[in-house]
Amino acid sequence: MKAKIANFINWGIPYAAIAAMAYLIMFPQLVSHGVILGTDSIFHFNRFYDAAKQIQQWNFSYFQSNYCFQQSGRIINAVYGPLFAYLNGIILGMVGTWYRYQIVTTFIVYMLGGIGMYKLGIKVHSKRVFAIACALIYMNIGWLPRWELAQNMNAWGAALAPYMVICGVRMLQDHDRPINWLQLMALMTIIIQIHMLSSLFFALALVPFFVIGLILADDRKQMWGEAIKAVIGTIILTANVWGALLMLNLHNNIAHPADFDMLGNALQPSHFSSTRGFLIHGMWILFIIQLAYVVKNFRKSLVNTTVTILGTVVLIISSFLLPWDAIQEAIPVLAHTLQFPNRLTIIAYPLLLTGVAITATNLTQKVSEQDIHRQLSTGVLVLMLFLVFTPTTIDVYKRAARYESENVLNSFSAIARVSDNKKAIRQSVHDLYPGQLLTMVEKRSPDYLPIPPKYMNRKYVRSFAYQDQIINGSKHFKHTVLADGGLQLDWDAKKAGRVRLPIIIYHESQLTVNGQRQHNIERSSVGAPYVQQKKGTNTATLYFKQATWFTCLLVISLVGLAFFMIYGGYYFCRHVPGYFRQISTGELDELKAI
Repeated sequence: MKAKIANFINWGIPYAAIAAMAYLIMFPQLVSHGVILGTDSIFHFNRFYDAAKQIQQWNFSYFQSNYCFQQSGRIINAVYGPLFAYLNGIILGMVGTWYRYQIVTTFIVYMLGGIGMYKLGIKVHSKRVFAIACALIYMNIGWLPRWELAQNMNAWGAALAPYMVICGVRMLQDHDRPINWLQLMALMTIIIQIHMLSSLFFALALVPFFVIGLILADDRKQMWGEAIKAVIGTIILTANVWGALLMLNLHNNIAHPADFDMLGNALQPSHFSSTRGFLIHGMWILFIIQLAYVVKNFRKSLVNTTVTILGTVVLIISSFLLPWDAIQEAIPVLAHTLQFPNRLTIIAYPLLLTGVAITATNLTQKVSEQDIHRQLSTGVLVLMLFLVFTPTTIDVYKRAARYESENVLNSFSAIARVSDNKKAIRQSVHDLYPGQLLTMVEKRSPDYLPIPPKYMNRKYVRSFAYQDQIINGSKHFKHTVLADGGLQLDWDAKKAGRVRLPIIIYHESQLTVNGQRQHNIERSSVGAPYVQQKKGTNTATLYFKQATWFTCLLVISLVGLAFFMIYGGYYFCRHVPGYFRQISTGELDELKAI
């Protein structure tokens, strides 16, 4: 019995270490009970609150935003992680407040990323101590901490990136079955349902692994077959995402995201910070040493060579080392698609840290030099952990402290309006009615607005146009969410005439004003309709009529996901108990050895 307990404790040490690190990073926020309202917080809080209200009221509108974004009816969730939005809506509904929501989801992000990086280290046969150390380092660098610090969606891509590398490493290690199509399909489906841009990074990063794996595979036809099944399965399970994007872009001129200075958003060396666009000098030196080791020992390990060279290339692309100002001038579209080159570090960091874990393990293989190399490798990784943990935790402390300051918010980027009652804002993040916050802090975001053709080439700031026409205009109208997923506006007019409604009209939208269906609607520069009002009380209703073919795609996607989840539950029930029985009977020799 004692042996079983000892084995179980031994197995659980890495996960306990990862959980402890997550707790330590989050500690300043846990103690202060502050909510960090960062660059993307209000935008995503609107998305998730809308999903939560739909679930609570059991009144679903897949496309229209009826409960948030000034109840403007604009489309966000349908084309930006739709099922993930509903999942977050469920979490928000369960925990009740923004503070609890932020704590729970932040812990999930850290645990996902940390466990994934640890599993990746074990996958490449590194010693456990090095796999754990690299996992803890990964939790403190790049985009992973940015969910807690600013609610940037790239953090979820960073959390899942190690699992992508695991799929890639399998292509190099397992010549008999390089691809498990169910595993790959599940990963790509999840990331597409969360963050489309990260899924593109994942797909591109897997190409080199696939090419090398194809050369080494015992049965190339089988590998192609598994890959094709994964692609087809992913297309089916994500039909709701690409189908919505296709439908929306067929008949609408959708506004692209804002342009950014790409050189200014490339990865930079730093004396202290290691999150988002910065990396401390010590980590740069570590990665340079890792590259030098691989160049010197090029043929020693295919996995180490592949992950290190690929990781180095991606790191260079993500950094100031590339002339991003010239690239942006030559390819302007990158300014609003990629936007931040440092986003690519979600691929570079897990690759390079995997190489570091392999190298540290290789250096301790020789018995005559094992102790000194082990101590040196462990000491370097512990030092790196300290160097990245300290600034990240301090950053959390500073941002959490702003909650109690006069500013309250950590970022005022694109914020249109903030209530003067700062005490009420603080109370709203702990209130069981989370919608209060979104009425006191409003953000002007032009994402996915349908721009009329005559405005497409005009130079104007769409975010300020949205603020003027929708945010400022909505307070003069009464908004009511109808039981059938529609949106109703009521207002009183002193005289008849032309009026602009604070709602967004798409090609598929159906607008009725005072009982009259509107056709050939004139729209503003952000897609708000101009209609004729009458003197006295006026009523308008807005519905979004989705295409029949999209409804079919949505049903196919949801049915496919349901079957996949049922199969996943069956697999879990069948295999996981046996896995824990192995742990309890002492079959941990491999883990102990590494």
